[in-house]
Amino acid sequence: MAALILLGLAVLRLSYPAPLRAQAAEVSRAVSAADEGALLSPPLRDGKPVDIKLGFYVTNLTEVDEVHERFRINGYLSEIWRDLRLAFKPESLSGQMKRVRPGQIWIPDLLMINSVSPRQRISVNIKAAPDGTVYYLEEFQAELSTQYALQAFPFDRQSLEVVMQPFLDERETMTFAADLERTGVSPDPWVPLAQWEILGVTSAAQRSAMPITRSRIAEFEFDLTVKRRYWFYIWRVFLPLVLMAVVSYCTFWIKLSDHYTQVTIALTAILTEIAFLFAISSSLPRIPYLTYIDAFFLITLFFSFLSMAELVIVHQAIEQEHFGRAQSIRRVSRVVYPVLYVLCNLAVAPFFISS
Repeated sequence: MAALILLGLAVLRLSYPAPLRAQAAEVSRAVSAADEGALLSPPLRDGKPVDIKLGFYVTNLTEVDEVHERFRINGYLSEIWRDLRLAFKPESLSGQMKRVRPGQIWIPDLLMINSVSPRQRISVNIKAAPDGTVYYLEEFQAELSTQYALQAFPFDRQSLEVVMQPFLDERETMTFAADLERTGVSPDPWVPLAQWEILGVTSAAQRSAMPITRSRIAEFEFDLTVKRRYWFYIWRVFLPLVLMAVVSYCTFWIKLSDHYTQVTIALTAILTEIAFLFAISSSLPRIPYLTYIDAFFLITLFFSFLSMAELVIVHQAIEQEHFGRAQSIRRVSRVVYPVLYVLCNLAVAPFFISS
């Protein structure tokens, strides 16, 4: 219809005087503007929302910050929907795609609601197929906030969430579905971090309740699952702590009368463990629960204090000239201390790692 009007205006422009041609040009511009304005509204059919397929392809995981509970990511966001107003007859039987510039047609206004700041759109590519299917591809960078589950730290896995929602004005105009063909992780070696192994990406469409209006809004969530490479903590934390426990245990093999040497060794082990505790705490958020590495610290520290208590009890027995009792306590300590230390750690580990 708009094309017929424009054709009529062109004829008028040739056959009428200049004033009438100027009026016809103004009408032509008004018709073109109205036609473009119609394409900027959602392509609803019979009042039904637009079905949008979303894809999420990760090209680089640049940072995972447990202290501030954030992460940075680069990738591609793809959106596919159908707008029959953009259908056209291809020039060849094989068909062709028509490029579209941003601002010419309606594009879903999607937000990453857990982003720290608006995502940076590096480049955008939009194409329309002859049947009206629109293919939107966006390269982006984003910094997002997510909740970390650190009970099993450092043997933990994390789900880095990217939550998509439409802008509130368009919350009733679209529904979401997963585009599995365009969802995944790049196999390039620079994508993961040295401390994290990427296991994959999952996606799910859902509806979320709005806290103010209590209405439900379409939502789509991508979960990037990562696993911590824990060998750094094995060599730098767990092994030194075990050695500190062994140092405390060595006091049980020093001559009973050499009380000064025993206390010096036990006290040095306790101070070293406390220093380790402060060092590792700077790399974790202030969470209201214990992690596995906290439990391991506390068990090692507790047994170091037990060794100190044993030294005091043995010293008191010697001071009271109960040499037989002191020797009996020392023999029992040499056996019970390592057995209880190992059993306590084995009993605690499943509680944290399986949570």
